[in-house]
Amino acid sequence: MKKIDLDKIVAENALEEEIIADLKSGRAKEVITRCPPEPSGYWHIAHVKAWTIDFDTAIKFGGKTYLRMDDTNPSKEDGEFADSYLADLAWLGYKPDKLIYASEAYFEDIYKIAEQMILDGKAYVCQLSAEEVSATRGTLTEPGKESPYRNRTPAENLKLFRDMRAGKFEDGKATLRAKIDMAHPNMNMRDPVMYRVSRTRHYRLGDKWCIYPMYDFAHPLEDALEGVTYSLCSMEFHEHRPLYEWFIENGWKKPYPPKQREFSRLTIENVLIGKRYLKQFVNDGIVSGWDDPRFPTLVGVRRRGYTAKALKDFVKSVGWGNVLEVTVPYSALEYYVRADLNQIATRAMVVLDPLKVVITNYSGPDEEFEIQNNPNDENAGVHKSKFGKIIYIEKEDFSLNPPPKYNRLVEGGIVRLKGAYIIKCNKVIFNDNGEIDHLECSYIPESQSGNDTSGIKCKGTIHFVSANNCFEITIREFKNLIKREVTNPAKALADGAKIEDILEPNSLTVKTALAENFLKSAKVEDKFQFMRKGYYCMDKDSTKDNYIFNSTISLKDGYKQ
Repeated sequence: MKKIDLDKIVAENALEEEIIADLKSGRAKEVITRCPPEPSGYWHIAHVKAWTIDFDTAIKFGGKTYLRMDDTNPSKEDGEFADSYLADLAWLGYKPDKLIYASEAYFEDIYKIAEQMILDGKAYVCQLSAEEVSATRGTLTEPGKESPYRNRTPAENLKLFRDMRAGKFEDGKATLRAKIDMAHPNMNMRDPVMYRVSRTRHYRLGDKWCIYPMYDFAHPLEDALEGVTYSLCSMEFHEHRPLYEWFIENGWKKPYPPKQREFSRLTIENVLIGKRYLKQFVNDGIVSGWDDPRFPTLVGVRRRGYTAKALKDFVKSVGWGNVLEVTVPYSALEYYVRADLNQIATRAMVVLDPLKVVITNYSGPDEEFEIQNNPNDENAGVHKSKFGKIIYIEKEDFSLNPPPKYNRLVEGGIVRLKGAYIIKCNKVIFNDNGEIDHLECSYIPESQSGNDTSGIKCKGTIHFVSANNCFEITIREFKNLIKREVTNPAKALADGAKIEDILEPNSLTVKTALAENFLKSAKVEDKFQFMRKGYYCMDKDSTKDNYIFNSTISLKDGYKQ
């Protein structure tokens, strides 16, 4: 543990107050937290809150955080998911002090603890079916009924438990249950299952085990075996805390055990984040994969262009919380994404809907000028752009019938080109269909940006690209996967809605655009502000012949428009 001055630490929540008291009293020698994901799916945005709390709490007190794969349920787990967690943590800027696979590190120890609990009369082998166990648990107002197998002798139970491990029971035909209290007001304490028989092949251990510990039994003992001092989890586990403590007291039996403490679970309006729903989206081909840029997984939002800093700033703004669930609008997340990108994204000129402009009084080669890469970063440097005889502007930056306060280009009017000159529209050229083909404009040589001696005042500035300094790129524009009016998609599905009822039908559109040649130097995940348009990120599908950019977020908050 790094040496810290506890008197200088300002506690930000009740947990930190408790940690300070524990460290000062000597109950805790150091702060050790754990990040214990089940490798059954990719992490999503809401997971960031848990991992930020785990790591940042330990960092604040000079402690450690372990990454433990809680792989006790082989029917749902896969090495692909476990591998992804390491990459996600590295992206978030966290490095665990230790990587542990529970199946390899603790299964034998947990099994021995279970045997000792049997000998202590704290556990028994039950041969009721899952349905029968459920029927005897009772209700919130009525006690449960004891299993007819509850009063076997420790010797009988030990033999049967070893038979379970030896494969002498079929799946579902026997469980090991804790002997607690079938009349306990907390139903989690009514003789919960500790082990079940399952011949599902484990992604790391193969067929070594045919019995697997249940989460509520394994989790506290894994914490204890690791030396974890604070087991931090979301509020739905609050009702499980008495069971956590019971297994520590009756299985671990050592002083200064880990403490379980809970924080509010995070949900986001208009976002569906349950693992089973995300798996369905992938399996049904609704998205292209776990890293689809429309997906709320970390690999998805990272591909879209969200930053790790933005996600961490967002979850920190939500706070610890002392209620079951805190729901925030999606625009709250977007605020932090936009704020961070504004500081780090490179500026570039990209025309999404081109209109050709001919500068009739310009001749000769294109003229170079400089564009700041980021006005918020003095070290970001500049890049070269060009102005020439033929340029392209956005179609929306010219109007034949301009609305009030329209400060862009009109026939007979002027506008400034970003970084270059003021131009005047002299003539509109139409094609045979009566549509605008191109504009004929003239430029004012004395109006060069940074050296304007023309004396002309110009209200509007627009971006552009030169025909000799641009190339075609592919743009992917996104909307949320879920319709905006569906603020709580999980509830909608629980109430009977079908997936297709809540999906946004046009969540992805693909178009082409013209970009400065400067963007040919872009690399995957590079982030840009396309001036006056929004933030974009170069996608991994890009090739030397097809540069693809994902729309990350608009320049301004338009989520609730």
